[in-house]
Amino acid sequence: MLKENIEIKNPNQFSERFLTKFLENGFGALPKRELEVYLLHLLLEDGQFRNENEAIDFHEMSLALKMTETKVRNLVYEIELKYQQPINFSHALIELVEKQCYEVDKSRRAIKFSIQSPLLKQAFEYEVRQLAAISDGSFAKQVVTISEVTFSKLLNRLYGDKVDDEMLARVQSELNLEPGTQNARTRLFELFVAEFVKESGKKLAGSIFDSLNPVEWLKALK
Repeated sequence: MLKENIEIKNPNQFSERFLTKFLENGFGALPKRELEVYLLHLLLEDGQFRNENEAIDFHEMSLALKMTETKVRNLVYEIELKYQQPINFSHALIELVEKQCYEVDKSRRAIKFSIQSPLLKQAFEYEVRQLAAISDGSFAKQVVTISEVTFSKLLNRLYGDKVDDEMLARVQSELNLEPGTQNARTRLFELFVAEFVKESGKKLAGSIFDSLNPVEWLKALK
């Protein structure tokens, strides 16, 4: 027990990894900040400060460590930079949809994504900037809001080249579009997002998408 509300689940592995890192360059050579980052990394790897969905609970972490949420988020950001695998954004976006980490604002025709990972939030905002579009992160530190139009452009950029010719031909035929692959592809993602916003992630209506839900359809494209 480190303290009353933190109990290490795998103490042998935890202590072995900590001592290995601490003694790596000689006793006391590890800077204080790096030591804090690595210690928190070990706690997260041990399963501490996780909610029922295995996502990091920054509020719990803040209370347990007696630090502000801003400080623990900064530490987690450093952990993600130093010790985690690079983010595959297209896969991460599907996971956000799959876990329903979003809320549709139908009046504003916008989608609010709840993103607990500071590094993933940064990646999301970067992807939006690549489109010369704007995201709004003023609501809360973990929320990124984008318009319906921006979401459709983002999906088109991430998955557009993976839409097959048969799907494009169906879009062109059913919507009586002028011949042109790019036009049909763009329209396809606009329709997808319109249905996504309308149904808030339920089964999509319309023969273009058959009976697939948003997660299944995006997974088929990744």
